[in-house]
Amino acid sequence: MNRLKEFAGLLAPYKRAALAAFGAILCANLLDLAFPWAIKLVLDDVLRNHDIALLNMVCAGLIAVFCLKFVFGFLREYLFASIGERMVVALRNRLYWQLQRLSVGYRDRTPAGETVSGLIGDVDSIKNFLFGGMIDFTFSLFNILFVLIVLCILSWKLTLISIVFIPFYALTYLKYTPGLKARHGLVRRKYAELTARASEVFNGMRVVAGYGREEHEAGLFARKQGEILAAAMRSHRVAMLLWMGSEFMSSAGLALVIWLGGSMVLSGKLSAGTLMAFYAYLGMLFYPVIRMAVIGNYYQEASAALDRINGILQREPDVKEPAHPVKIERMRGEISFRGVSFAYPDGREVLSGIDLDIPPATTVALVGKSGAGKSTLVSLLLRFYQPGSGTLLVDGTDIRELELRSYRSHLAMVLQDDYLFSGSIRENIAYGRPDAPMDQIVAAARAANCEEFIAGITGGYDAAIGEGGIKLSFGQRQRVSIARAILRDPALLILDEATSGVDSETECRIVEEAYRHAMAGRTTVIIAHRLSLISAAGLIVFLRDGRIAEMGTHAGLLARDGLYAKMWREQQGERQGARV
Repeated sequence: MNRLKEFAGLLAPYKRAALAAFGAILCANLLDLAFPWAIKLVLDDVLRNHDIALLNMVCAGLIAVFCLKFVFGFLREYLFASIGERMVVALRNRLYWQLQRLSVGYRDRTPAGETVSGLIGDVDSIKNFLFGGMIDFTFSLFNILFVLIVLCILSWKLTLISIVFIPFYALTYLKYTPGLKARHGLVRRKYAELTARASEVFNGMRVVAGYGREEHEAGLFARKQGEILAAAMRSHRVAMLLWMGSEFMSSAGLALVIWLGGSMVLSGKLSAGTLMAFYAYLGMLFYPVIRMAVIGNYYQEASAALDRINGILQREPDVKEPAHPVKIERMRGEISFRGVSFAYPDGREVLSGIDLDIPPATTVALVGKSGAGKSTLVSLLLRFYQPGSGTLLVDGTDIRELELRSYRSHLAMVLQDDYLFSGSIRENIAYGRPDAPMDQIVAAARAANCEEFIAGITGGYDAAIGEGGIKLSFGQRQRVSIARAILRDPALLILDEATSGVDSETECRIVEEAYRHAMAGRTTVIIAHRLSLISAAGLIVFLRDGRIAEMGTHAGLLARDGLYAKMWREQQGERQGARV
């Protein structure tokens, strides 16, 4: 019952339209009762008495009934279609917004294919039930009630015999349908796994082709399809057994009614017209009962889908908006870490006791081996994660007290593999400031050294760059990302491994020059393996195993001859070896 209330809650915003649609169903059901009764009148009165006037009245009445059925049928279908589409839009919007609210940590833990499967497949399952199965259920319920009343009026004895099989069917149905929900849940989970793998393969198609793994991936896809097929067929077998069982019982009941009804006509206890009308109404009774098996199938699938959707909608984000958020109108860019530690949900500690002060308009470089905690520290600054302990202050205010949107409006980032969208170069540069005028977009592109390659592309700033910017080189994508950050004009700029993928010294020099334009006059936090970009940083922080091992200027750390100096010498040796 609680689950039905949840489904009904999805229709609550469209209550008036839904009531009108159910009213149309009610009227259509009542009109359906006319045709078998017309057969009774023709057989018992028109044919027996050769009453042409009555025949004309019956036919004229049927034409009027059919016209009204058309009107109410159209009204019913139109209203439910309208409600269904609006409900789907509203539910997908809620789900999509919730997925945006959930922290980066949730999206890191959840495969993209599973998310898309829920956003599309699960919502469709609910729609199919509410506006397919539920309509059938309502129509069938009214049909059964009205038809039973008419059947009892025609012959209560035949009615009792006709419905004697229904309790046995109901018990069978109640026994086997609970398992359908679990089976449908398994099918949906398998489908989500398949979608996730397909998404991975399409995104990594170059790797798949480069390593000649097409047959392996096709075989893996086929095996997962086989698992879905096996799970789906197990579900369908139960549903079809219920369907065919109900059909068998209805056929057996019909045979018994034909024998008994025929005997009553022969004995004069029942008229031929009444028997024919009874048979017609009986057909109208058993079909809805049979449909209940399919409706139950819809319900179990939709119920499993609603469980998953509720699981997302009821989840609280790891990074929450504070109860009384502090809005930042202007940000100086002063950052302070006070004993900050962070661990992932599995208990693995990544940062421990970080104490760090970054004055406004200072460039700070984070250095260290992979896994030292550099990207995690930056993620805390971006508020992708929440500090486990300690305090992170921005302009003297605890970052947890800041309004998320206003805080992030003062940030910009360029990541190691920064993402570009499938629109134009202009749209990607203006992503952080979609209302920016064209002259400012061009100025940002010029500062990021984009102008030359944009001028050489057909379409220029309006050229489509494909999903993820696939039509651009890595260095060109990085420069577009830098232009996006420059146009944002942030108080705090994050550069995470920004030049590690640039594949030539000339390209690297061009990108590094663009970075220097971007960093001028603002607080900048850099993560870079190539130490040439960070040698001029005001402060260099060397992280090891989640702790600050060394901190100082480039010259000071070289003089100290510690971890940073060792890494610097190694890179200088690699560069000299590469030149040789």
